[in-house]
Amino acid sequence: MAAVDAYSPCPCGSGQKFKWCCHKAESYVDRAERLDRNGQHEAALAVVNDGLTKYPDVPWLHIRKAVSMLALEKPQEAKAAIGELLRQHPDHLGAIVLNFRLMLETGDVAGAVAQFQNAFARAADAAGRTRFASLAAMLGTVLPKVGLAASAIKHLELAKSLAAPDDTMWIDSALPRARANPALSAWIKNPYKLSRAPEGLGDEARRQFEQAIGWADLGQWAHAASAFELLSADRAAAVEADRNLGLCRLWLGDHPGALEALRRSLADPRVKAKPTTDAVDLEALCQTLDDRPGDDPVEEVELSWPIRDRAGLLTRLAADKRCVETAGDEDDEEAAAGRPARSETFLLLDRPKLDAAKPGLKPADLPLVVGQIALGPDAVTLRTRDDGRLNEAIDGFTSVADKTIPPAQPRTKVIGAIPRADLVLDVVCFPPSDLPPADREKLTTALLSDQINNLWPETPLVYLDGKTPNAAAKAGGYELPLRAAFLLFEESGRQWEAQPDWSALRTRLKVPVEPPIDHASVVIADVQLGRLALLDPKRLDDDRLVSLYERAQTWGLPDVLLKAAREITTRRKLLERDRFPVFSVYTDLAMAEAGERRRDAALEWARKGRGVDPQARRSVAAASWDMLELQIQMMTDEPETWVPELVVVMNRYERDQDATRLVLSRLVQAGLIRLTQSENESEGMVADSSLLQHLIARYGPRVQTATGEVGVSATRGGIWTPEAPVGGGVWTPGSSPKPAPADKPRIILPGQ
Repeated sequence: MAAVDAYSPCPCGSGQKFKWCCHKAESYVDRAERLDRNGQHEAALAVVNDGLTKYPDVPWLHIRKAVSMLALEKPQEAKAAIGELLRQHPDHLGAIVLNFRLMLETGDVAGAVAQFQNAFARAADAAGRTRFASLAAMLGTVLPKVGLAASAIKHLELAKSLAAPDDTMWIDSALPRARANPALSAWIKNPYKLSRAPEGLGDEARRQFEQAIGWADLGQWAHAASAFELLSADRAAAVEADRNLGLCRLWLGDHPGALEALRRSLADPRVKAKPTTDAVDLEALCQTLDDRPGDDPVEEVELSWPIRDRAGLLTRLAADKRCVETAGDEDDEEAAAGRPARSETFLLLDRPKLDAAKPGLKPADLPLVVGQIALGPDAVTLRTRDDGRLNEAIDGFTSVADKTIPPAQPRTKVIGAIPRADLVLDVVCFPPSDLPPADREKLTTALLSDQINNLWPETPLVYLDGKTPNAAAKAGGYELPLRAAFLLFEESGRQWEAQPDWSALRTRLKVPVEPPIDHASVVIADVQLGRLALLDPKRLDDDRLVSLYERAQTWGLPDVLLKAAREITTRRKLLERDRFPVFSVYTDLAMAEAGERRRDAALEWARKGRGVDPQARRSVAAASWDMLELQIQMMTDEPETWVPELVVVMNRYERDQDATRLVLSRLVQAGLIRLTQSENESEGMVADSSLLQHLIARYGPRVQTATGEVGVSATRGGIWTPEAPVGGGVWTPGSSPKPAPADKPRIILPGQ
């Protein structure tokens, strides 16, 4: 280890000068580091322990001990070493960071959040808090992996607010991705705001309430939660304090704690007597978070039988119309023999599959999947649910298997419990293979609609205290959870071809329609994300329509986004505004169609967008429109169709640096170019275009040369031969770049 200057910052990360911090233990640390580098971790640990015997208060030694423990694959002992350092020096930033990373690496996400909050709250000033931006960002990337998306978004927002202005590039990428994730419910990612102090509070309680809001605004949600929990004992503050407590716990990633506090706020008689839209929205959030199975869950079970005749069982399963083969890995021997590989997993249907669509096909005619069959070397398993059809599933399988398994009771293993409410929409059918996609979509959504109309009202639900919706409507007092349930159902089924009769179902269960939104005065930014779908874009003025589109785009609400985008395309004056994002609007519409493999419709949106783009922008945007059309073809066509077009586009913009960067960035997004770290770190990232080169070599436009050899043309008018430079010197990703002037750096990353 190179000698550390006595007056430079200490390597332990304390922020103090080396001379006044860990200088006296330098020799021990130096020896331990050399031993660790040579793989002698036990010896390194012995040296560190000797140093700690002499200098027990030196932070660097504790950190080296943790590093050696990690090298010995002893993470808990490493955490203990850092814990001892934090006991001696609670504000030691280096120890805080290392302990934080250890917690994340060992799966203790809750501990990492608590550690972050504790250390962050101890930071004395804004400058001190800025040092925590990277830790908040790290949490923002880890929390979604454990199902804590709302907390992840808040931590990324906090990281952005803490980071220095010139150090937000990574966060500026991660935060929009987290917000725009379309898989997240609008009720989870909605940017909730804390309630202000209610009327009627005493001076001291009001001061405490406002102080707690101040802590929350700074990102100190644990401090704020503790304050709101104390305030909730004051009846005058209880509703608002519990609401804020629940939101702070949500941002901390404590879903059970958030549910407890929010439900306590919503259970207040003052709220239940006249539910506000905010209360309904929070109840929808609670129902989305609540994963309790209830008092009468459905067990998921795995039944297994020994196999007598494996080949015979495979043959019978493949031949029976109640079984459907699922995609399996290709068997090398079967492939070599020219025979299709046989799958060893099958879906079990409740009735024989339909060979062909018949006139007047109804949802009740569709076979339903009741289980999954998997063949092992010596045993076969049936995974199914004990939802009243267990014996039917067992009888169905054993009748197919017949003598290939012994006539004995199967071994039964309970895998887990499923809330009965989940079974309403968790239904899988098997329509005829020749049914057109549009008819299949209409029929399957009609099946789901039937489930909502008929099964859901008779299903006991946790959020109705175990009552069914029919029983809750009869008992009264359940308007709040029923309104929230309808909002969630309508969010799930908004794009269904066949819709449930929502009006009739609301009337039957005495659930009022949600209050209308005044389209003339609405402030789009103040509308809960889940309620944006209640707006009719046709009734909004231009400014509000644009706000709706932009908010839906920011927060990943595809249904709202596409409705707003379609309406925008009908307003010519809006499209002609200076700097209006015409390309963005038409790209959203085109890619939505391409995602459904509706190629012609997608290309038509791209064509229309190019046509309405103002004349002054067309030359600048030409590469964007060309790449959009190519992206559509990549999603819907085979490579032999779009690769030649890609080569043409690459060549078309070879002399336009900005357009070339755009083309490259699109190829990176498509996965045709992969970015990897350069061996020379000063060069940043370099492009690996091997996949793209393979596709060009295989599918690029081909011509015959004068010598009779076949080559790949880089342009429709240019010829490439194995002996000549690609495209007469045209650069393509993966080839050697054209010589550049000495004062110009090599372009290795799009946009840099």
